[in-house]
Amino acid sequence: MTAGWRRGSLPSARRPTRRVVLAIAVVVVFGIAAAQVAADVVNSGSLASRVAAQTYVAEVIPVIDESTMLASTMHLVRNGTGSFDRTSLEADLSSLIAGTSENLAQLGTLGVPAPTPRSQQLLEATLAARAGAARTLTGAIALAVGPTAFSPNSGSSSSSGPGSPTLPISVVRARATAGNLITQAGEELATSDRDYRSFVSSLPPSSGRDRLPASRWVTHPATWGKASVTTWVAQLSSEPALQVREDLSIVAVTVQPPVVRITGLPTTTTFATTTSTSTTTLTTLPGASTSTSTTSTTTSTSTTTTLQLPPLGSTSVLPPTHQVSVVLVVANAGNVQISGIWAATTAALEPSVGRYPSPRTPTRSTAVRVGRLAPGASVEVTLPPLAVVAGDAYELWVSIGTGSLPGGPVTSSPKGVGQTDEVKIRVASG
Repeated sequence: MTAGWRRGSLPSARRPTRRVVLAIAVVVVFGIAAAQVAADVVNSGSLASRVAAQTYVAEVIPVIDESTMLASTMHLVRNGTGSFDRTSLEADLSSLIAGTSENLAQLGTLGVPAPTPRSQQLLEATLAARAGAARTLTGAIALAVGPTAFSPNSGSSSSSGPGSPTLPISVVRARATAGNLITQAGEELATSDRDYRSFVSSLPPSSGRDRLPASRWVTHPATWGKASVTTWVAQLSSEPALQVREDLSIVAVTVQPPVVRITGLPTTTTFATTTSTSTTTLTTLPGASTSTSTTSTTTSTSTTTTLQLPPLGSTSVLPPTHQVSVVLVVANAGNVQISGIWAATTAALEPSVGRYPSPRTPTRSTAVRVGRLAPGASVEVTLPPLAVVAGDAYELWVSIGTGSLPGGPVTSSPKGVGQTDEVKIRVASG
């Protein structure tokens, strides 16, 4: 009985062993498959990261090229003091500020993220430092060439540096501040160069970072040192072409209704000499002829008038009217923008022999705000009409200036920037 029981139990012991072996085999197969899939996923992610980094580098290259091109404008400003006038210098500084700001904004439009947050931060810091340096440099130069830093008695740049005993204290302080700001701008630019090199190093080698162009704004560090900057500020402050020149001028004046004639015009007499040659043929013998030439000179005199409106010392005659408007052209003949410009006109009855202004024709005036004008710009201005009386003659003053709008007649040159012209008019009787 015992032997039979053992023989019957052997098959049941072998069956569990086979199931265990089979389960192990299945686990191993699935493990190998999972490992392969994981490896494929890892390889696929690495390829995607590499492609993304290479795309980022390709997108960044034009941004870096633009920044490097702007550096040439900065070097031109730094090294071309003697070749600038104020207008061209301000134009280059404005383009430098606008260009660096736009260059920084380009990073937000790439559409491709940087491979690492550190790479993004370093490039942003690079371009932000250059934009900040452009603004700092512009402010420093504005101070160096402003009226505060200019002294007519400062002499040449070789003897008029900050700290010179011949300079007023206000000039010394203004130049010292300008020098400190320029030195600060140089430090910002040097920092931007270091940040850019760190940016390139932070990119993965597989990104193609070796394709990125070199971008260096400070090529000669000594140029931004204190000694060099002090000399440069003195040159800027002493250059006549860079000094502030505010100049408003009246280019032309006319009136409405239009002038019908001008009296008291200066005349110009012109003598014209005309030489003419006539040929007379005399017959002396049959078949032969002799030609003689006679030359005569004729002098003619012509009188012309100078039709400059209104010519100095002349009187412009208007048709019968009860009001007159002045139209003038105002120009900014200086090298800086002028704000707060106004134009005014004043009409006063001109005393005649045995006659004085009557209460019905008092001195009248009117003024308008013109606004501001850039250097070299001009504008036509029509002033509100003034009441006049037919048959009367008037002294008409036309003025331009800056500041508060005149509240009454203006018959002399305004204080500061401005000009006053006098015009004589006569209104014909109706």
